[in-house]
Amino acid sequence: MSTSTGRETVDRQRQRAERGVGTTRKPGGKLPTNSKRRRPAVAALAALLIVGGALIAGLLAVRMDEREAVVQLRNNIGAGQQITRKDLAETRVAGDSLRVVRVDQLSQILDRYAKVNMLKGQLLDPLQVTPVAPIGEGKAEVGIVLIGGRIPAGGLQRGDLVELIKITNGTAGAPVSIGTGTVLEVPEQSATGSGLGEKATTAQSATVLVDKTLIKAITDASGNNRIAAAVLKRGMSVEPK
Repeated sequence: MSTSTGRETVDRQRQRAERGVGTTRKPGGKLPTNSKRRRPAVAALAALLIVGGALIAGLLAVRMDEREAVVQLRNNIGAGQQITRKDLAETRVAGDSLRVVRVDQLSQILDRYAKVNMLKGQLLDPLQVTPVAPIGEGKAEVGIVLIGGRIPAGGLQRGDLVELIKITNGTAGAPVSIGTGTVLEVPEQSATGSGLGEKATTAQSATVLVDKTLIKAITDASGNNRIAAAVLKRGMSVEPK
């Protein structure tokens, strides 16, 4: 009797299970998933990302420590110009950078002279400076004034190698080459005139490094407004030879 009753109970439970009775599964749906099983995996992934981010940050910090402070140009510096502290700034680069001046070597660079034109933002190369002033033995700085039409349209720039030419009047023959020089300084252009009602023209003055033997000829031509300049090469070195 009890055995028969037990079998009926088992049969009813099996039929109930087949019909979905006593479960939360909807007809035709999937069995519900246990979201608690996924939470440990999500937590592990989050922990892995945190640890990975910390490692990357640590690596970047170590790399930054390996970069060293070097000297960078704050301003453009022309060939022959003396380098002062206001022309320099500090930046950090990889320790294996070639030919740079470290910040602790700054005193070895101050008050030296640029051999060539150097641009704002570039790292200072110790081979581009010299302790010797551009006015060496047998050299002189000469000031000249050139009116419009007697210099290239782009004007003169520091470090330019120029040929200075004396312009003669129509009856005195062809223009004569005085010699070559290197431009050391170029002030801003200004308008000038004779003061006798003559229309003002644009003029550019410049300081040029030349051989001493050319001083008289250059000053004479410039003083009589008969000088012109042709650029032979941009950005020449002014290091004494």
